[in-house]
This record gives sequence, C-alpha cells and structure tokens, in this order.
Amino acid sequence: MGEKRKYKPRKPGGGRKKLKPEYDAGKNLKEQTDAVVALYGEDCSLQSIADALALNPIKVRKLLITAGVYESEVAEKVQDTFEEYRETQDYKEAIPL
Repeated sequence: MGEKRKYKPRKPGGGRKKLKPEYDAGKNLKEQTDAVVALYGEDCSLQSIADALALNPIKVRKLLITAGVYESEVAEKVQDTFEEYRETQDYKEAIPL
C-alpha cells in the first residue's frame, strides 16, 4: 500500500517553454537593413522593396539612408544637419533638431 516513489531529478532546461522568442531590436534592425540594401542593389523600387518585406516605403527609405546607400538632396541635407548637431550636442538632443 505505501509504496515509495523514486525521486526523479529534473532535466536541465526543463520547465515552461518561453512564450515569446527573445527579442533583439538591434539584430532585427540589422537584418531589415541588410535585406533592404540587397534588394535596392538589384535596382528595385522603394515600393517593390516595401511590398517584398512587408514594410512601409518610408521605412525602406529611412533604412537606406541610414545604411548610406540612398542619395538625394534631401537625404544629404538631413545627414549633414544631423552630423552637425551631433558634434555639438548629444544624440537625444540632435534627433528632434
């Protein structure tokens, strides 16, 4: 009647599984940027890149500007202005200006 149960140690890594995979914003941004730059190098339009990657065309343009591969007068002006302010102010103050 009173049979003792044998103790079983838990396996390492056991227990509940994580509900969500680890989120790494930097890694995600790098992957998006690499994908956008690769498609842009194939002479795809901003809209076709956006459609292929399920992104907004404005986001595609921002990623290309950040990667330094998209050039226009406006993009150059923004980059120059941002760099000018970054030299004299910290990042958080330079962004809104």
